[in-house]
Amino acid sequence: MDTPYNLLPARVKMTYQIVYSELVQENLTIFKNRAGKWGALLAGKKSFFSTGYQYLVAPLYDSIGFNKKAGLLEVVRYENGKWNDDKNIFYFFNTNGELVWEAPQGTSVSIDQYGNVIIRVKKKHGLADHDFTMLVEPVYERLTAINDQYFIAYKDQQYGIIDRHNRPVLNFHYAQIFEPSANEKLMVKDHAGRHFAFDLATHQRSLLPFNKILRASSNTYMAPAAESRSLFKSIVNCSETSPGEYEMCRYKGKWGIARADGNVQIPNEYDYIDFLSHPGFYKVCKGDMQFREGDAEDEYRLFALNGKWGIIDANNNVIVPIEYDWIDEAESSVWIVYQGGEVYYNDEYQEDYWTIKGAKLGVYNRNKLIVPIAYDTILRNWFRVKDYIFVQNGHEGFNENVPTYDVYTFDGQKIEKNKPHPKNHRYYPR
Repeated sequence: MDTPYNLLPARVKMTYQIVYSELVQENLTIFKNRAGKWGALLAGKKSFFSTGYQYLVAPLYDSIGFNKKAGLLEVVRYENGKWNDDKNIFYFFNTNGELVWEAPQGTSVSIDQYGNVIIRVKKKHGLADHDFTMLVEPVYERLTAINDQYFIAYKDQQYGIIDRHNRPVLNFHYAQIFEPSANEKLMVKDHAGRHFAFDLATHQRSLLPFNKILRASSNTYMAPAAESRSLFKSIVNCSETSPGEYEMCRYKGKWGIARADGNVQIPNEYDYIDFLSHPGFYKVCKGDMQFREGDAEDEYRLFALNGKWGIIDANNNVIVPIEYDWIDEAESSVWIVYQGGEVYYNDEYQEDYWTIKGAKLGVYNRNKLIVPIAYDTILRNWFRVKDYIFVQNGHEGFNENVPTYDVYTFDGQKIEKNKPHPKNHRYYPR
């Protein structure tokens, strides 16, 4: 696989004593030399024999990066070779090697995804224009861009919204403002716990029915997907039953999914809902879920009782019936369903997720049961299945060294002869 790293010819590395390099733009390479200093090289025109290189930024700095959005090289010099917010000096060079701006010592600068220049001085944030002219003095404890025109600001334990000229758009009366936005709207929460949709264009707000809004999260490995991060879990008739860190048992009410503009994606009709790695499906639960602490050998574990689980799509159509005691995602539209057993929170060493033990399992591919619910264990590699589904009875964990396992294809065909071996069908073979 091609990468932009360490592509310079050997003679160039030797000439400039380079130990690391990265091509950040055509003909523009940032590098670190043997002395631990950073700079940038510009490739000249190619001759018949070679390409010439010259310093664009001399290697005098302690760090360097290239911001593609702004088209600028950001370099930083530390005092005594150590990062110190109050002592660093930031410099910005254009792709011609010209110094565009030298920040005052102790002024930290970051350019975000929208090209906004965020200034930080003594833990206070402000905003500069693209030519580094100060637009908003650094007086805010937090300053986060909604886009290139509006910003969520925080001061004196209050949230509000300002524009890029520091004019108030939403007064500083709010306990929380949820980003990102969608359709020029975003959700806000006041100190009374009420949620509103706020319209950036009209500056009007409308009351939302939700008692609780939670950011996208998941019990599933590699979830939620990037596409899901503009969605939120919403709860109506919400009560906080325990102060624990696990949201599934902390909040009781009717769960759904809200979009960033406050509109409903999934109606609030479930007793719990969870994101999956596939953005088009959700894992849902119905039932009066109860929780208990374990006893004897499981005394420190938390158990979940009474819930029935299924899968719905983004249009709230039921894909897997909501009748199973637990469900795990095995691929983007392949789910392991369990009957019987006990759902518990696994917090053993390097583990941190809800799971089940003592259940029989089967497998769905979308709305088709392709493996009957008759097995004790399934082979997964990094929580996933790859080319085939390997299942087994009589073992607590899958044992590939025992030939008594069954193999199914993703369309539900059981392979009886010439069964493939599990070791050849892992994402990361051992």
